Amino acid sequence: METRLFNYIEYFLNRGDEVHLFTSKISPDIKIPDGLIIHLINLKIIPKPVRNFFFNKRLKKRLRRKEYDFILSLERTSRQFHVIAPSTHKGYLVAKRSKLYDLVDMLQIYLDKQAFMKAKIVYACSEMIKNEIHDFYKINSNNIKVLYPPVNLAKFKLGLDKNMARKQLNLHPGNKYFVLVSTSHKRKGLDLLLDVFAYLPSNYHLLIAGTKIDSSLDNIHSLGFVKDMNTLYAAADYLLHPAVYEPFGQIITEAFACRVPVLVSERVGAKELVNDTNGILVPKLSKQAWQAAILSLEGKNFSFEGIEDVLEELSLESHMRKMLNWAILKN
Repeated sequence: METRLFNYIEYFLNRGDEVHLFTSKISPDIKIPDGLIIHLINLKIIPKPVRNFFFNKRLKKRLRRKEYDFILSLERTSRQFHVIAPSTHKGYLVAKRSKLYDLVDMLQIYLDKQAFMKAKIVYACSEMIKNEIHDFYKINSNNIKVLYPPVNLAKFKLGLDKNMARKQLNLHPGNKYFVLVSTSHKRKGLDLLLDVFAYLPSNYHLLIAGTKIDSSLDNIHSLGFVKDMNTLYAAADYLLHPAVYEPFGQIITEAFACRVPVLVSERVGAKELVNDTNGILVPKLSKQAWQAAILSLEGKNFSFEGIEDVLEELSLESHMRKMLNWAILKN
């Protein structure tokens, strides 16, 4: 979401618009774009679980809506804004099969509902999230638009050939390499993949980009955080995403841009873009189903037919054009 936020800011600044950002915190590592006007809402003494509530409350005092032509909220602000919905808390709990909700869960669900109810338009990141907003929060579907997250097509694209990429990363040219990108391993399905790869042929290797883990398996490689994901995609044979809950999964469309086939679970929002030309939808989150799906890849070819049109729809320019057209803000 931070990446999307700064993409939006850059887009509007490049148009010559005046852009204001209301936030509670700015990391010292972040480069602030020239021309961005920042309004800090101090929440340092507020406990983290309830910061969203107090941010929303204090924002009302700081923001006079009549001053702005367009107000975009990155979730959980209950005003007459245009709201980005990258997920729903109720959907996450249902996917986890949680039956008991604590006070923090109940607060997050309440803030979700208030934001969705009062929004002028809710931009859901997938059909899956649109359905969750409608089914779990009883929001009129006419007020919900599906707007896939944009892909940085200048960064993610066909680049090095596979052999050159593997040479750069010190990977064996004869192995099969599968990539998992994850910082929240339990939700992204790492435990399942560790079970699967323990029983796959020895030349099937899993590369984990993200939070480091320890593993005794020779075919499991924890890379830590990878800056040059484009080279990693170029070196890979497949991207795996057996998530328990993933509202969209931008790594799926990044892989498409690099022409890397994907295997995804039915609980990934981006499954809506997966077909026989670019990957496999694995219908069950079980070791047997994923092992069978991975082994079925032997000799299978993916053409990525029509992917250029899909990627054009996922560009930042197309994304913003849809957003502003829906908001009836065309200039």
